Amino acid sequence: MDELWQDIRYGCRVLWSKPLITAAAALSLALGIALNTAIFTLVNGILLGSLPFRDPDRLVMLFSVAPAHRDQLQGVSIPDLLAWKAQAHSFESIGAVIATEADFGAAENGLPAARVEGENVTPGILRAVSASPLMGRLFTESEDEVGHAAPVILISYRLWMGRFAGRQDILGRQILVNGQNTSVIGVMRPDFRLTDENGDYLTPLPINRFQVRASARFLTVAARLRPGVSMEQAQSEMDGLSLRLAEQFPVHDRQGGKPWAARIKPIREGLFGYIDRPLLLLQGAVALVLLIACANVAGLLLTRWYSRQTEVAIRSALGAGRGRLVRQFLTESLLLSTIGGIGGIALSWMGVRALVNSAPSWLPQLHAIGIDGRVLMFTALLSILSGLLFGVLPALQGSDTDFAKSLKEAARGGGAGSARTRLRAVLVAGQLALALLLLAGSGLLIRSFLELQSANLGCDPKGLLTFRYRFAEKQYGRPVGLYNGLPLWEINGVPRQTLKRAFDRLQAVPGVRSVAGMMFPPMITNFPMNFSIDGRTVANPDELSADFFPITPNFFSTMRIRILSGRDFNDRDTTDSPWVAIVNQTMARQFFPGENPIGKQIRVDLSEEDRMREIVAVVNDIPATHPQTKQQPAIFVPFVQESPHTTGPYTSVQLELAFLMRTQGDPMAVLPAVRKAMEAIDRNRPLTDPRTEESYLAEQAEYPRSYSMLLGLFAAVATALAGVGIYGILAFNVQQRTREIGIRVALGAVGWDVLKLIGYQTTVTIGIGAAVGIAGAMALTRFISSEIWEVKTNDPETIIGVTGLLVFIAVLACLLPARRAVQIDPSNALRHQ
Repeated sequence: MDELWQDIRYGCRVLWSKPLITAAAALSLALGIALNTAIFTLVNGILLGSLPFRDPDRLVMLFSVAPAHRDQLQGVSIPDLLAWKAQAHSFESIGAVIATEADFGAAENGLPAARVEGENVTPGILRAVSASPLMGRLFTESEDEVGHAAPVILISYRLWMGRFAGRQDILGRQILVNGQNTSVIGVMRPDFRLTDENGDYLTPLPINRFQVRASARFLTVAARLRPGVSMEQAQSEMDGLSLRLAEQFPVHDRQGGKPWAARIKPIREGLFGYIDRPLLLLQGAVALVLLIACANVAGLLLTRWYSRQTEVAIRSALGAGRGRLVRQFLTESLLLSTIGGIGGIALSWMGVRALVNSAPSWLPQLHAIGIDGRVLMFTALLSILSGLLFGVLPALQGSDTDFAKSLKEAARGGGAGSARTRLRAVLVAGQLALALLLLAGSGLLIRSFLELQSANLGCDPKGLLTFRYRFAEKQYGRPVGLYNGLPLWEINGVPRQTLKRAFDRLQAVPGVRSVAGMMFPPMITNFPMNFSIDGRTVANPDELSADFFPITPNFFSTMRIRILSGRDFNDRDTTDSPWVAIVNQTMARQFFPGENPIGKQIRVDLSEEDRMREIVAVVNDIPATHPQTKQQPAIFVPFVQESPHTTGPYTSVQLELAFLMRTQGDPMAVLPAVRKAMEAIDRNRPLTDPRTEESYLAEQAEYPRSYSMLLGLFAAVATALAGVGIYGILAFNVQQRTREIGIRVALGAVGWDVLKLIGYQTTVTIGIGAAVGIAGAMALTRFISSEIWEVKTNDPETIIGVTGLLVFIAVLACLLPARRAVQIDPSNALRHQ
């Protein structure tokens, strides 16, 4: 222990004796450790942190898996849920949840109506997660019977404190939810969460008698394993149960003659499995940054060793063995990594705080992200490993006591064959290769984002105000049967009439130049629909599918979408007139090649009552979503030309419109007048998410923007560290070869000869590093293929561009040492020690 304490004290003196080198090395380490700590904080909070459930190891999620796509997890159908609940013995409780929204009516205290996010749940899932309310009670099974969901609601603590001001008499209070008086039976605890972090209420999952025989798979299902039952045992039981259900219900539980399967996943993987790959990619990226920092520091320590040869010789002569010298050097390395670790924690704390405050919407579990004991332990271990990683080679080199050999090499100027020279060349090449890996990955992502930003949308989203206006399915419709295995709803005419009134009223709002409506805001979501073509038969009806968009007149002019041929919809296109449709270019090209589609008859498959529609126009393509990897065919129809009956998943075509208003000035400036106009129609029906269309597109681009920015930041740090490291090692090489260069100059070598001497080795090293980096980049960038858009992972322009940038930076780092070598004075060089 005394020797260790002596090593620490001596190491501190050594580090303090070279403050500039120590500061440079510590800063390099602090940057690498800070980035690793910051990303691990995200991994820890999302993928490793605690979940707000009792015994989360016994909680699982269940998914359906199609026979043809075993790698894709899908939702669960209601018949399967009920069968699993009745027949599976591996679970204590099992239940379902689905994210939804509800209109909360205007309150007595003057609060306006509001659209609130929430979840429909079965009582079983609340038992599975061991939920307990802060006040009141949970649902009972009798309140969630098929066809008789009770008008009761559980509200979040946040909603209770916000909308209801924490009123103590909230229990039993009647509130208007989707036009129905609903009783508040409980307030959930502040930390309660299911699948939607923004959800503010829970209501019983409404299941009608037709859904019990339906095949739609849309439920998120969770269950709690019985004590002593492993996940493997539960999976085995579900495999057998899936086969039995496929025999009992071949229409619902078979696809192409093969049975659907059930897949069990741990609760954390089920909730956050979609984000683990992006986070692990980021963790891998910052690990490369730390490796570059370690190579940088190793190079700096090698330069320090050169100046300490005399010290090592004296200590060795006084009896210090090589093991004792290695321990001394490693102690100094660990002291240096400790300083870097402390600095890294400080930098990472600021970085994590900035990231959480910016709150990108694609990051879940933001409330759980923070530096805790596990993160500090990770940083401590990382600091120790870093100290060992960058300290071992310099320690082994510096403790070499074969000084006759060392002095001979020094006298010769440390020729190119020197092992130490080769080691420094490896460090330079390694830094270049690692930096190129990061630059290639970030370059592809940044180029993908720029392609996304500059993509031709086929319309003009600027200057558009939009909001959604919807009606509750249960309030204005009722299930009456089944169609194609889906519940068939009868929708009364009130929503359509009200939407028409709103459309007319909005056109009179001052400052509004034109008004249109679409089922959903444009370029936000797709809505695939099967259709048929008059006089044409196909072997597989699913081959005829297109995105389906009910719209109002003026939609194309308001969106500034070019009509290529034909006419727009107008007020004469009513329910009683011949039904019509407009198709996009891709639809015309794909399904009517070499033909004029205008005048052709198509029929969308919403119900048996749907009529043939005549195609009256072809319009320019616009993406259904942004970004969209492939343009899809699209069918536009007048929103008033719908039959009274619609299959369950598609009732929105009659119950919802997103209004679009092109304004004379700032779109948000007309919002107060728009609110007033809509409140005159129904004060209990809110405008949902009023915003500009551009903000929708910016939100969709948030993930690729933030992801590419993060990788770009890591690549910039890596490149800067590599540049500094290359400069330091090459400057040391020139210093070490000063005597040799002086002799060459004294014997007649000119500046160009000296430059070739220094440049040859440098060029070879840079070339090897670039070649290894390019090979690695070509192999590793395929791992980010799912994150890029409209750019190939082996895009030559990007690879060549980032390689050229890095080589330029490396050459730039070489210029100053090369200039010093050319300017060496032979008389001074010959006196150099």
